[in-house]
Amino acid sequence: MAYRRILAVGDIHGNYRKFLTLWRQLAFDGARDLAVFLGDYTDRGPESREVMAWVIEHFGRPGFVFLRGNHDEMMLAACLGIERNLWLQNGGRTTVESLRALEKSEADAFLAHWAKTIRDMKLSYEVVQDGQAYWFMHAGIEPGVPLAEQEEETLLWTRDFAMADTYDGTPVVTVGHTPVPYLSIDGSVIPPIAAHPLILDDGRRILADTGGFLPKGRISAVDVLTKRYWRSKLLPEERGLA
Repeated sequence: MAYRRILAVGDIHGNYRKFLTLWRQLAFDGARDLAVFLGDYTDRGPESREVMAWVIEHFGRPGFVFLRGNHDEMMLAACLGIERNLWLQNGGRTTVESLRALEKSEADAFLAHWAKTIRDMKLSYEVVQDGQAYWFMHAGIEPGVPLAEQEEETLLWTRDFAMADTYDGTPVVTVGHTPVPYLSIDGSVIPPIAAHPLILDDGRRILADTGGFLPKGRISAVDVLTKRYWRSKLLPEERGLA
């Protein structure tokens, strides 16, 4: 089918209320639109449980694709009893705190469901429309390598692709992972309040993580067909920040 819009949604990082201010703007129609979430649903923000519940509710519905990010990978490993400290030291403590409202048995069942959801998430996704290939993954690619042959480490963890001077591949590649406010495009760091998705290399490389976990940071979505983007609104408690 030909989609009306192919929307890439950047890293949410446990900021549920902020995410909803973005999602409501999109007026998403699962019969005509495709939404590809680029991973990192939890950690750092205070509402990871609410984000997880939303993802679980929508997982598998028509028009929704949820990709795995490196934070989701770390949380899955922690749920399996592997390298729990690595996850806790990288924002996982806020996720644990968000689960404290649940009884232990309820939290255990919830985490088991979430771990299964992460395992079912794809590491990458491809859409071909009107002869153009669109690739999506959390972190990046090794240019020149077919999507099916990309290394898991690259798809989940690399920052080289986002920070490269240029990308001259044929597929349009959209990633999250590397926050736009951290990138020094012209020698200066972009403040979170001004961050928007970066459309680079004549639209062939799109960076969609606009630092939603930062003070005054934004969560963004971009239509890879038209390059139009939307950003979350500031929450009331952020408006007074210096």
